[in-house]
Amino acid sequence: MSDKDFAKLMEIAKERIEAVKTMTKKEAIVTLNSAGILTKKGEYTRHYKELKAYSKRR
Repeated sequence: MSDKDFAKLMEIAKERIEAVKTMTKKEAIVTLNSAGILTKKGEYTRHYKELKAYSKRR
C-alpha cells in the first residue's frame, strides 16, 4: 500500500467515524447488520459473541 493509498484510507475512516457519531440506534443496527456483526434484531452473530460481554459492561 502506498502512502497515497494509506492517506485516502485514513480520510475515509475519519469520515465514517464522524458519520457514526450522528447515527440513530436503528441506523447503527442496520450498518452493523450489513457488516455481519449484528442480526436484524440487534443480537450479536456467533462470530462476535465476545463483544456482547464487553458491551454489557459499559
